[in-house]
Amino acid sequence: MTTSDMLKRHQKKDKAWLLRKTKPRNVVDGECVRSVELFAGAGGLSLGLHEYLRRIGKRSELEMAIEWDENVLSILEKNLKPKSSLSTDLESIFNGKGFVQRKLTRNEKAFIEQYPHAYKPDILLGGPPCQGNSNANNRTRRKDSRNKLYLIMVRAAIVLEPQVVIIENVRDVDKSEGNEVQIAIETLERRGYKVEYDTLDADDFGVAQTRTRHFLIARKDKKPDFTEINQFKLNKPRTLRWAIEDLKSKLTTEGDFNSTTKKKTDLNQERMQWLIDNDEYELCHELKPPSHQKKNTHPAVYGRMHWDEPSSTITAGFTSNGQGRYTHPDANPGRTITPHEGARIQSFPDWYKFPDNEGRGVLTKSIGNAVPPLLAIYVCYLGLD
Repeated sequence: MTTSDMLKRHQKKDKAWLLRKTKPRNVVDGECVRSVELFAGAGGLSLGLHEYLRRIGKRSELEMAIEWDENVLSILEKNLKPKSSLSTDLESIFNGKGFVQRKLTRNEKAFIEQYPHAYKPDILLGGPPCQGNSNANNRTRRKDSRNKLYLIMVRAAIVLEPQVVIIENVRDVDKSEGNEVQIAIETLERRGYKVEYDTLDADDFGVAQTRTRHFLIARKDKKPDFTEINQFKLNKPRTLRWAIEDLKSKLTTEGDFNSTTKKKTDLNQERMQWLIDNDEYELCHELKPPSHQKKNTHPAVYGRMHWDEPSSTITAGFTSNGQGRYTHPDANPGRTITPHEGARIQSFPDWYKFPDNEGRGVLTKSIGNAVPPLLAIYVCYLGLD
């Protein structure tokens, strides 16, 4: 059976995987693929890689995960158990001048000496924060200094010498005024990589959410061909109902943050209840804040979700109805979706535990900023098949 045949067979079982309460066992006897993830967040990319390899009978070993937010990193550590992990600023490690300096710096040499198992991995993954390029930001923010973090991934590739590099980012990262994507391509090609990039829609690959992301893939052995994953695109996108309908009855008013909703102001509660009572999906003009009463201004904000459509993009603000279309389709009293529901929409399986003792902000940031694992599966196919 070919790799693509195995993935197609497992794709039909995505819902069962999503509902699993226990982590699937790692393959014991298969070929081992070693990985390093930078800007790791809660581990969406690494989870997708792990599941891709499991589905094709290979073993994964996460050699190193680095994420500056130690609370977010702890989620990855508990679920994926990397051999090593660091909560630190990556610019302090991969600090070669201009990103293209051939000679390794003292810090870079020290990192390799201290963590030799992270050197020459099969694959280097990362999703650097580049909010300055997001559609939610205006053009002036495309000069955001965070955009330069994209090139940290390139410097890390020079230092660690992986066979494959995958960089995830927002859809418009290639429009940055700093030309980071073009610099990355030229630098990686000079180092012998074959590079390609494209934007992918998560709902094409089984994620019950409209979410478009930019992926750059660099390989030593051959040039990636993004058309090769067209075979995995679904004929119909999965809906919000597919992802979370079974969780509606599991809402609690007290206890863990995963199954509770954020307390709203009286006015925001009135807004959500109006949508439910009137069976409307857009908030009436009178209940909108003055800043949203202008025509064509963020129409989805304060909106109600549709059961039989994919969710709108899950962001770190998904538990606030003022941050997007996050009011539950029919919960009464009206409410926003819970962290558990947000994680499901992002395609995190139930066994992937988000702790309830770190505070709601850590939960929503960890979930909303993640790469959907079901999408990551097919991106990893492009990098490794």
